[in-house]
Amino acid sequence: MTDPTAPASGPRPLRSRVVRRLAAVGAALTALGVLAAPAVLPSGSSAAALDFPYVNEFSSASGGTLHGDAAVSDGRLRLTDDVRNQAGAWSTNDTFPSDTGLEIEFTYAMYTAKDDPGADGLLLYLADGAAPQGVGSYGAGLGYACRSTVTEGGGRPCDLPGVPGGFAAVAIDHYGNFSSRINDSGPGAQADHVVVRGSGDGTEGYRYVAGVAAPGGTVTDGAAPRKVRVTLLPEADGGLAVTVRIQAGGALRTVLDSVPLHGDGQAPLPSTLRLGFAAATGSHVDKHEVDALQVRKPADLSVEHDLPATVAAGDPVRYDVTARNPGPNASDPSPLRVDVPDGIEDVTWTCTAAAGSACATATGSGDVATDLSLPRDGSAVVTIDGRVAAGTEGSLESVATIATPASLSDTNETDNVSRASTTATAPVAVAHVETDKSVSPSTVAPADEVEYLVTARNRGPAVAEHVGAVDDLPEAMGFAGSDDGCTAEGQRVTCRSDTSLDVGETRAFRIRAVLDPGYRGDGSDVVNVATATSPTDPDGGDPSTGVAIVVDPGDEGPAPSPAPTTGPAPDDGDGSGDGGSGDGNGPAAGADDGRAGAPAADHGATAPVGALAYTGAEGVGLAAALAALAAAVGSVCWWLARRRARRDAPTDDPQQP
Repeated sequence: MTDPTAPASGPRPLRSRVVRRLAAVGAALTALGVLAAPAVLPSGSSAAALDFPYVNEFSSASGGTLHGDAAVSDGRLRLTDDVRNQAGAWSTNDTFPSDTGLEIEFTYAMYTAKDDPGADGLLLYLADGAAPQGVGSYGAGLGYACRSTVTEGGGRPCDLPGVPGGFAAVAIDHYGNFSSRINDSGPGAQADHVVVRGSGDGTEGYRYVAGVAAPGGTVTDGAAPRKVRVTLLPEADGGLAVTVRIQAGGALRTVLDSVPLHGDGQAPLPSTLRLGFAAATGSHVDKHEVDALQVRKPADLSVEHDLPATVAAGDPVRYDVTARNPGPNASDPSPLRVDVPDGIEDVTWTCTAAAGSACATATGSGDVATDLSLPRDGSAVVTIDGRVAAGTEGSLESVATIATPASLSDTNETDNVSRASTTATAPVAVAHVETDKSVSPSTVAPADEVEYLVTARNRGPAVAEHVGAVDDLPEAMGFAGSDDGCTAEGQRVTCRSDTSLDVGETRAFRIRAVLDPGYRGDGSDVVNVATATSPTDPDGGDPSTGVAIVVDPGDEGPAPSPAPTTGPAPDDGDGSGDGGSGDGNGPAAGADDGRAGAPAADHGATAPVGALAYTGAEGVGLAAALAALAAAVGSVCWWLARRRARRDAPTDDPQQP
């Protein structure tokens, strides 16, 4: 049992509390340090992301690392000299995300001045961005693949390693051994071929993927460069596909198109890739050089538009230009330009972007110049309005172009330019008819007949043929007939003729109509408009002004109805109505006009009908709300008072405070 006289324990000493708080702070900082460690410690790969566009003229080896026999010579990357059994490589220090794709363009030279048939070849390769950099085997391996020491013809297991973490290589193989059965994969030696091999590491892998004869061979005319473009595009299944174009006859020719880099024996696509070049010699030799490297992310922009087949001088013209991005990467900014034909004047344009896309300039005049922001599958439409200048004849051509920013390269440039043409002709002479209209008489009574006179006039310059008119009668008017070939269908009256009008001539049509006998208005709503017609006026005739009538109801018009009574007149407070007195117990008998007096209130008080019931209901609701509030406040006060009383009451329990 606790001694009831023992003093209660006091607060902990200040020092104890400080120590405990410092310990808590230390624990929290330790936890934060553990959580932050992954962000602070360096990652497994120290490579940075490759910036696009990446351009290297190889005035030095900066931006990459040389391996094996590679060197920079005379402003070029020389992967091998024309010396036997060499292997050289160069690879970027930075890496790039594998899901963006790449477009890689470079020039190469493969030559020797020696009396030698030349060998072996050079290649572009991709390697896992997390793997160490290095070079593969000489001879058949072209500095990328592995090979057997005893033979370059393949058919035996590799004992000389290839590039670490190799993912794929595109080779320009002069001697042909890159197609041999390296690790039992390949069709056999094929000279002067463009060849693709897949992933490998050390002495494993490097499978053969595809090959095709190189147009015009592989060697160059001495040191004269030859252009190559390799495009890597992401596929829907998460892989990559490679397209190879090589210069032949002055133009780039596609030799391998969308070859998938996946299949049996192919490593999964790593998250980052590294770009490199490699080459090798064996028993025979060539110099292998690379220059003018440009690396960009791939895009595929397109633009299209059209014009009407023909336009007439003086007429307005409108056409649309549509830009799209079906490619693998967003394109921003994408300069869009439209050269509007000189024969179109007063040109204005508006740019409207689809969701997610944007127009840097939304409106303008003259030729179109705006930058577009186009995400994947984004688009924008520019609408151009103008007028064909007077006297313009012949062909008019509009030219629209779309371009990528410097960081991207369009993989299909054939649809980056759109040309649209139209033929401008002299304006065709047409008629221009206008309409006059009158009514007689203009003041009528219900059931009276009126006559509308509709006159068509030709303003020219051409003859107005088969002149007619249309007139929509108001609902209050009914068609009664016409002596000028006009007929009615419902409220629409149509007048026809074989009349042709020269400029300035007129043709009149008379229409009879009757005002509804039951009409009770003043005529302000009995207004109608007529329009002259002619098939040689392609725009339709100019309508008349609205013609109204005035309705005079006459002496027999109906008398106005008395205003309705809204309720009994107020009394004077003593219970008496207008014509009688009340006794406070019910309605009083009328004394003056036969109407019952208003109900008398008790004690002679008066109030509007229903006011007593309304006021009473309002008072009851307010009283109920106040009562509920008072009850709630009382309950709270009672509970607080009881709680205080219990706390202040003496207790026998020594533990009770």
